[in-house]
Amino acid sequence: MTYRILLVASLTFALGCEGGNPTAAVDDMPLGDVSADDMKADGNWGAALTCKPVPALPRLTKPRITVSLNGLTLRLSDDAGGFNKVFPIGPGAIEHGETAAGHGESKSYYPVIAAGTHDFAITPSSIQPCKTWWTDAATGEKSPVFAGLPFMSWSGAYAIHGPVDNYRAANGGNLRRGFVSHGCIRMEAADVLEVYARIKGVAKVPVHVQREAERDANGARIDVPARWLGAECAVDADCNFTGGFCKANRYSGRSFCSVRCTSTCADRAGLPTTFCVTDPDDATKGLCVPKMVAQNEDCRPLDHFVARTVARFKQPGVTATACVPGSPGWVGDHCFADSDCQTGNSCEGATASAPGQCTQGCTRYCPDMPGWPSTFCVNDPALGGAACARECTPASNASECPGDTSCVPRTRNGDAATTRNVCL
Repeated sequence: MTYRILLVASLTFALGCEGGNPTAAVDDMPLGDVSADDMKADGNWGAALTCKPVPALPRLTKPRITVSLNGLTLRLSDDAGGFNKVFPIGPGAIEHGETAAGHGESKSYYPVIAAGTHDFAITPSSIQPCKTWWTDAATGEKSPVFAGLPFMSWSGAYAIHGPVDNYRAANGGNLRRGFVSHGCIRMEAADVLEVYARIKGVAKVPVHVQREAERDANGARIDVPARWLGAECAVDADCNFTGGFCKANRYSGRSFCSVRCTSTCADRAGLPTTFCVTDPDDATKGLCVPKMVAQNEDCRPLDHFVARTVARFKQPGVTATACVPGSPGWVGDHCFADSDCQTGNSCEGATASAPGQCTQGCTRYCPDMPGWPSTFCVNDPALGGAACARECTPASNASECPGDTSCVPRTRNGDAATTRNVCL
């Protein structure tokens, strides 16, 4: 079992971030996932050296940005009311360095760990309206990967910028939605231009960065309007693509978008490729799910999906690693049996028709795991007594909690003076 070790006191922002001061001069950080064709240094830069025109849009009065890493979304809203729009993003790849402070997290989560806060800001001095060049620190070579698009720093070298992929294109490139960067937040070219147009000149734009998918006050996941395979849904109409329907996930207590298939499935540009699997609730039917690739590592963007090697529907000789309904098995995840939970955890409270939660016994403290919400030792009948529960944040509408659970205050087992909000 791997535990999170936070050495916040000794951390400094790497790559010239200078303690997270967004106005400090910083060096370029590595780009992250980039196609080989895009990095050919042939001097043919196409439209990459051209500053892209900023659309004439009304500036927001009190803009606010919320970034959800696992949700792969950036939401721009106006505290003065009226405006609220969600955009797709490509945040940092998952950090695999065993000794890295952000081990197990998206690389975009590092500023949260280092600064000890989820809240940052964009100011006029931290924005470059037309950034072009990136310098490879290892070789000194320069490439105009930022394509003349806005570069909006929210914490030192960590910024919101354009898509990088296909940066020579006249439109500024194409976004891969998933864990692809070295820590910056990539956006579609048109989207980053819109965000810039709506916040330019504002003295301070709050930026909240969270790991979990963002949820509204009713618990519904906040996502882009154009849904695709695996997206959360409530009714078939939410799955607004050809043949889309809303399929119940018995593990999550929520539902997801899919489409029926007999052999293969359609793909969508910029998203993980797809695979036709057997419907877990009806072996006579096939349904489409995303494959698991680095872009959606561990199926993290999907609620209660797991990566498994599965056979294509009615073709047992053809297999792929795909995202299918299941329990990740950590503390607070839904389960139906102990075998759904990770080693050291057991399933508590499940019935034949309703899931329970993965947990483990405790006396006062509980382990944490990189990439997952913190845990807390409580004594509650729902968990069978003194056991570990998942912590949650009421201010973010309990985005850490699975479906059919609530974010409620509980005292620590054996320590009535310490209280946390947990999912029960």
